[in-house]
Amino acid sequence: MDAGRPSCVLTTVFRLLARVRRARAFHPRGVRMSGELVGSEPFPSHATVTARVSKGAGTGRGVPDVLGLALRIPTGSGDWDLLLSSTGTGRFSRLLPRFAAGWRGTALGTILPYRYRGELMWFMAVPADPRPGEAPTRFRLHAAGSTADWRRVGEVTLHDLGHDEPLAFDPMVNRPPELELAPRWLTALREQAYAGSRRGRRRS
Repeated sequence: MDAGRPSCVLTTVFRLLARVRRARAFHPRGVRMSGELVGSEPFPSHATVTARVSKGAGTGRGVPDVLGLALRIPTGSGDWDLLLSSTGTGRFSRLLPRFAAGWRGTALGTILPYRYRGELMWFMAVPADPRPGEAPTRFRLHAAGSTADWRRVGEVTLHDLGHDEPLAFDPMVNRPPELELAPRWLTALREQAYAGSRRGRRRS
């Protein structure tokens, strides 16, 4: 079997999905925001961020979906697109997406870890002010290693811009060199998926 075939198939699937939707393959619609981040390592101590809250499949209000938060964080070594989806918070449950009907009681994690200074690290955002029917405007940021012992590392405050101008968050392209996506074999598959989604958006 051709070793490159699974990657080609994955690229094609995501390209077609993005083309049909005329948007991102997943999280096709959302609300774009701007805001301020105050944090500790590995986040900058203070930064002006661009953000987007969305739903994975784009379902209607009140219908369970995988909720999403994307942050573009400027750092000293380049922009960092941090993408988080609703997940569990335990050692194993944080590895799986979780459907949620609303923001209250929901945690949003990276699902897959980063490798930072030789250690695996997961990130999580928890809404600080969930309101019925509305996207949160404050999130507390947490980090954890392999034991899922979460520690608070920052907070982001957002301002609703009331629209969703095209802006493609891409963790494969926008990532500081000191933060490596892990594991490597799955990162290669993710790159193919994002490549397909990029191509589909351009063609649509």
